[in-house]
Amino acid sequence: MNSPFGFLAKSTLKGDSANMDSSRDWSMRTAALLLVLITASLAPMVSATETLSELGTGTAPSDGLVDGYSPAIQAALLQKSDLSSYSAQELNSANQWVVISHSVRGQPAGELEGAWLVDVNPFEAPEMFEQQILNGEIEAAYPLVENQMLPRWVPNDPKFPDQWHLQNTGQTGGVSGEDVNITGAWNSYKGTGVVIGIVDDGLDWNHPDLDDYYESTLDYDYCQDDGDPSPASNKAHGTASAGVAAGVGDNNLGVSGSAPMAGLAGLKLIACSTTDVRESSALAHERQDIDIYSNSWGPSDNGETLEGPGPLMYNAMENDALLGRGGLGNIITWAAGNGLDDNDNSNYDGYANLRYTIAVTAVTHYGVQSYYAEPGANILVASPSNGDGEGITTTDNQGSGGYTSNDYTDTFGGTSSATPLVSGVIALMLEANANLTWRDVQHILVHTSRQNDASASINSWATNGAGHDVSHKYGFGVVDAGAAVTLSETWTTVKDETSATTGTLTCSQCNIQDNNANLVTVNTMVSEPIKAENVDVIVDITHQSRGDLEVILTSPSGTQSVLSEKHNDGGSDYNNWRFSTVHNWDEDCRGEWTLTVEDKKSGNIGTLDSWELVLYGTELDVDSDGDNLTNFNESNVYGTDPEDYDTDDDTIGDGDEVFIYGTNPLLDDTDGDGLSDGVEIFVNGTDPLLFDTDGDLLSDGAEVLIHGTDPLVADPNLDSDGYYWFDDCNDSNPMIYPGAAELLNGIDDNCDGQWDEGFNLTDTDNDGLSDFAEYHLFGTSVTMADTDGDLLIDGLEILTYSSDPLVKDNDTDMDGFYWFQDCNDTNADISPNAFELLDNIDNDCDGATDEDFIGTDADDDGLLDLVEFLELNTNPFDNDTDADGLNDGIEVLSTLTNPNMFDPDNDDDGFYWFADCEDNSSLLYPGATEIWNGLDDDCDDAIDELVDKESFILSVPSAPYVIINATSENLNLGVSFNMTEESADRLNLTIQWFKNQTLLAEGPTLNQSVFSCQNQVTPMAEELCTYNGTAGPYEYRAVVFEENGYFEKTWMVYYSVWNPPAPEEENPSTATDMNEGNTDSPFEEYMLPLVLCAVVVLLLLVLLFIRRGPKQPPYRPKQSPQGFASPPMPPLYADVQAAPSLSQYRRPGSQSNTPSSQNRWK
Repeated sequence: MNSPFGFLAKSTLKGDSANMDSSRDWSMRTAALLLVLITASLAPMVSATETLSELGTGTAPSDGLVDGYSPAIQAALLQKSDLSSYSAQELNSANQWVVISHSVRGQPAGELEGAWLVDVNPFEAPEMFEQQILNGEIEAAYPLVENQMLPRWVPNDPKFPDQWHLQNTGQTGGVSGEDVNITGAWNSYKGTGVVIGIVDDGLDWNHPDLDDYYESTLDYDYCQDDGDPSPASNKAHGTASAGVAAGVGDNNLGVSGSAPMAGLAGLKLIACSTTDVRESSALAHERQDIDIYSNSWGPSDNGETLEGPGPLMYNAMENDALLGRGGLGNIITWAAGNGLDDNDNSNYDGYANLRYTIAVTAVTHYGVQSYYAEPGANILVASPSNGDGEGITTTDNQGSGGYTSNDYTDTFGGTSSATPLVSGVIALMLEANANLTWRDVQHILVHTSRQNDASASINSWATNGAGHDVSHKYGFGVVDAGAAVTLSETWTTVKDETSATTGTLTCSQCNIQDNNANLVTVNTMVSEPIKAENVDVIVDITHQSRGDLEVILTSPSGTQSVLSEKHNDGGSDYNNWRFSTVHNWDEDCRGEWTLTVEDKKSGNIGTLDSWELVLYGTELDVDSDGDNLTNFNESNVYGTDPEDYDTDDDTIGDGDEVFIYGTNPLLDDTDGDGLSDGVEIFVNGTDPLLFDTDGDLLSDGAEVLIHGTDPLVADPNLDSDGYYWFDDCNDSNPMIYPGAAELLNGIDDNCDGQWDEGFNLTDTDNDGLSDFAEYHLFGTSVTMADTDGDLLIDGLEILTYSSDPLVKDNDTDMDGFYWFQDCNDTNADISPNAFELLDNIDNDCDGATDEDFIGTDADDDGLLDLVEFLELNTNPFDNDTDADGLNDGIEVLSTLTNPNMFDPDNDDDGFYWFADCEDNSSLLYPGATEIWNGLDDDCDDAIDELVDKESFILSVPSAPYVIINATSENLNLGVSFNMTEESADRLNLTIQWFKNQTLLAEGPTLNQSVFSCQNQVTPMAEELCTYNGTAGPYEYRAVVFEENGYFEKTWMVYYSVWNPPAPEEENPSTATDMNEGNTDSPFEEYMLPLVLCAVVVLLLLVLLFIRRGPKQPPYRPKQSPQGFASPPMPPLYADVQAAPSLSQYRRPGSQSNTPSSQNRWK
């Protein structure tokens, strides 16, 4: 009928005027999409005459997610996906859509499997999701539209100070007793331990009459997304509801709730707009700790609003029932609605008509329907509220932010007040019986609510097929707390819920005529034996004015549920709308169900396109075999076959055996007398419950089948031994009779012609001797195994030890072995049962000494215990006798040390003296790192092997070349060793210094003084002073000698020399002549400036050379010579002459032309 994407709504969005052609085009596309949706989203269609099939609640069909959803969720999904039901403004504001798909499409959307939240552009979303459905990418989609939920309207009636709804004595002019009958229940229960969640516009949890038992860890604000549900100013609806449900009682303050000691948790939801996500989150909030969700809100009650929960919200409430309270299910109460003056019906509220909710309507203090209280087949109970000038007194927001400015109000009312009142009563029920399930609570309310307003029986009260009085106005009546609590205490949990559905039933030629009494009537047969609780009817009706229609469901019992009635509602269609009724509670669902649709007002026609009947309840207890026992009782109580009239085949029906004769329907012979129950009753006339009808101690079967005597006449038994004269060999002695126990007494006690038979095979005292032999041959006791009390049984004495069983034998050492068994009867430690010890004694009396230790090694040291004990004198039970950390076996077999003498490790290096090459030095041990020190560090009989000895030689300076000023700086070269002085002494190292190949000195250093060119006393000075600049390089070597070799360190030395020329002697005569002849010579006048200029030029050249040349050493000549410039540094060792042959060097102390130094470097 309707497209899931409502293209008429889409054309409105675009603002185009729809002409005839475009309307036809939209209609065609709508029809096509309808086919897609039906194929993808609905269960297979069946004809209207098909029987129901059980709802699958386990696994979903493989062809789609939607197929696996419950029918109610499928209906909600179809309704929400009809875009024609949304305004353009609503669609324009939908920035998120809910998409149903197997694949991930966005963020998970709450608790419904396969539902995803997708962010979209509102103007592109309809066409995008339409194409995705056609492509098979998704199964369904609907916009996440924010709805404005309203608290149930509170009439502005006069205020009354008393809480008459809890105890009505007529104080407000009403009828005394028209209350919830709760004061008696308070004597035992006050809601302790039960938590009520108030889902509303906030809760003033700091109110002194609400905070005693408030559960601050369980509340939440779903408008502000925080943990504080405090209400805004003038938002007092939730606070008032909380006071009705669980205002703290007996605290000398204000009011009392119906559950005065129950816990409260505020869930702030309707203070802002709601979405499917917000609603589902609130109703799923802390479902294991919140027991009851009290809801005094819902869609508008204007009579023209058809609104229900989205799939997410529906699934949240479904999970509340299935998972909440540890699997017992949360209780959800819901205000039925306040729209009576607008002819609204509670069944138009898809929240209040869910089977998981308890829809609550309101009655006045007269016990009659409040002027605003909506009727509905879904209403379960009624509860007192305002309506005839009387209000409900309850808590108000503190200060001036509520209905009043004094923290309390007496004008609260509506179904908003009736609902939390019932929530509090349910809290008392849960305290009385914490094991009640959500369905148990509904059953108890059905059975205990009292009929009110009996005068309204016409068009209101009716008796359903199960005998319950039920009303469209009041449900099953006003809640009775006393009766509900009493029944809760002893309530037995209802059987598991079962369900069945017809699937979608298409309706052909189901045209709804305009304002015509010719009803559209459809029927379906139900064969499943279900005892009804809730019944859902999902209808798809096309009609331009749905308010014209009256929809009635009639059960096989004739109970009529008015699902919809004529009212002012100009809205179109019932698009897969789910109606609900509780009026069939406990009825047998089997038979024909009828749905009628009638147009009650002129103006429009329509069609019933399809409908679906969904039944919820328990399996009905039927009697399939007609034996007067129900199938349930046969299967679960009596164990009989519900399909077999006579389970035990004794010719008596199972029901007759249970109810008439009292016989066992599972046994054909109840009394076990050998005659079947049917034969005893119908043939012999004997009692099937008595083994011996005539009381003669002969069973009826024995008398009939064996003895041929009359089972109804007693036979005599003279000695009263149970055997009659024809069976008894001595009828005067009651101890002798057939079957009597044969005694060891020489008498035929059992009349079998033998005496004491069997006692040659028995041994009463288990002493190995037959009773017959003991009694007749040995004279020993038949009942005492040890006649002489010597702790040897008689059989052992006679058959094994040949001792006298009547004379006591001795055990001197009391070791349990007698003198003939013990090899030493004076030592209790030596006996056949003793353990053999390693002590050279035969401890176990087996003739062998220490035999248990042959081949053993108790301490696992590799030495046999006998060897340790007898030869080595070591401890065979301690693998390290001398406690030196060496296993005895290792000392004897490997290290060949004395296992009784402690082996030391004097230097604590982990190696014993025999493994260490020097046990007084912790630095020398096997595996140590070998260094250059003249010692065998690693104990491998090699000294300083594989050591990089040159790495131990340190040279000063470390650079391979040196530049010095020969006339102002000393040449200082040196060699040292990275080792201890002790190691150096041990190695006997010596050092010789060579310039080129000339031996200069011995010792660790070479010190060369500055050279004087004015006093050239050495050939080197003469050589250097011939230069005026840089001389060299000169090779200097330090040769380090050890015992078997030598090592060299080489430096290349450059000398800079400053040697000014000697001044020339002046000729006196010439000077005299010059002074006399030309005192004003031009040369003499300009001599000083010329010299200064020359010096400056030379300095500039020197500086230029230095900047271009290699880095100078850190010292410089004190006076720079004329023409001096440092030469560029040659490549390292490039011009070094070849190393001298070893023959050129003589180790100090050897024969040489050069006298050796006697001073060794240390």
